Amino acid sequence: MTEKRKYQRFACKIKAKIDYYPGNPDEIDLDISVPKKIKGLIMDASKGGAFVVTNERVTVGSPVRINFTTKKSKYSVVGHIVRIGLLRNNPSEDAVRLEKFADKGDSYMAVEFSEPLETLNEDEL
Repeated sequence: MTEKRKYQRFACKIKAKIDYYPGNPDEIDLDISVPKKIKGLIMDASKGGAFVVTNERVTVGSPVRINFTTKKSKYSVVGHIVRIGLLRNNPSEDAVRLEKFADKGDSYMAVEFSEPLETLNEDEL
């Protein structure tokens, strides 16, 4: 299978605070909309996005702001949810790989960042 990702992913376990903006993505203005505050655990990250385990049910296409701290930097990154799913009884490669972390959350979201994090690298995670 051909790798479709633009950036290399790096495994990690980083606590994240997430501002989730439910509703119609075309009508949400991040500057004035009030987000739902949720928590998650970033299981892998790249310059272009992150894979997050959470207990929250979210919707594909919804905008999010992910706040997290690495060994070297603090980030507040805007993006949108491109994929969701449950960790248990899910045959997808990502869900099978992360099912052992279901105690951290029972679902996942894949987030694509609006702008790449050029400074993010494996040594930082």
